[in-house]
Amino acid sequence: MIRRARIRAALAQLSLWALIAALTSYFVYHGVHGERGLRAHRSIEAEIAELGAELARLEAQREALEQRVARFEPTSVDRDVLDEQSRRSLGLLHPNDRVLMLESIAP
Repeated sequence: MIRRARIRAALAQLSLWALIAALTSYFVYHGVHGERGLRAHRSIEAEIAELGAELARLEAQREALEQRVARFEPTSVDRDVLDEQSRRSLGLLHPNDRVLMLESIAP
């Protein structure tokens, strides 16, 4: 009887420690590999850095476009030159326009 009680007490101790080890390993595994674990945190930080670089690139592009648009203010652009350049680049002519092809004069 005493042996059975000691064996039962030892098995209870072992099962308690096994349960604690299983729970600990479960939480550690999900703390590292889980949806909000360390690996997910690293990948989110990498994505944040990548998106930050893309944001900086887009802001620089927007600033360049704003500078180009600022050049088209009525005070800075001659309308005749703008009309001529837009017609030349688009290849459009008004039906009443006449085109004179001139050779460029080199200095």
